Amino acid sequence: MFYKTTSALTVDLLSLPETGMGYQVVDAKRKDKYTKERFLVYNSELIVELDARIFESKQQILKEGFNRILDKANYLTLENVAVVNKSVIQEMRYLSESKTREKQRHSGGRGATDNPKENADGREMFVRLSAYQNDRRIDFENKRLKPGTYTTTRGDYRVCVLYKDDPVDRYALPNDEKVKWAFYVQPKVKDTLQRGLVQPAFGHDGGGIEVYFADGTSRDTYVVMKPYGE
Repeated sequence: MFYKTTSALTVDLLSLPETGMGYQVVDAKRKDKYTKERFLVYNSELIVELDARIFESKQQILKEGFNRILDKANYLTLENVAVVNKSVIQEMRYLSESKTREKQRHSGGRGATDNPKENADGREMFVRLSAYQNDRRIDFENKRLKPGTYTTTRGDYRVCVLYKDDPVDRYALPNDEKVKWAFYVQPKVKDTLQRGLVQPAFGHDGGGIEVYFADGTSRDTYVVMKPYGE
């Protein structure tokens, strides 16, 4: 079942960190219900029940399209929303040698939030990939990333494009829709970040590099949006 967020819920979700690039897994209670349920939220606007039918839901989004499903979905009010730790959704999967060699993916290691913070050097560029042109984790007015947002490095993005890798699988994205946009961000030296490896999830192998900005980035650090691969 698909739902869309109310304006108030969207604001609440954007004040909370992401679980991964472009999505949040949350535990929340429906209005007038007593127990919490688990939901997957895309771009802080489309809600999917995270249950045994999740792979069917992914296929339906891929078949019908995100915007069409969002348009016909009913609003859902959620209360006591809490983001689920990323380790909860990780899967035990084996990254094949062909992917590590031919697609330049990485095996082992830890996710970004499990690693220490470091300061940006003011020169390195990072890229946020998305199927949505109106990516809600980017504060376009102030040209910055909102707190709790994931990206990858420009270097890993270039490798993904160069080796014709599948970004949905490389970055273990729950939405199987085609990644269409790349948002470039250049943090300032006062900004902090955490680097790690994308862990397997949602039937995908991961192995790309992820970068987490717990506090977001400074004003005027968002640079440009380009079509994927350009």
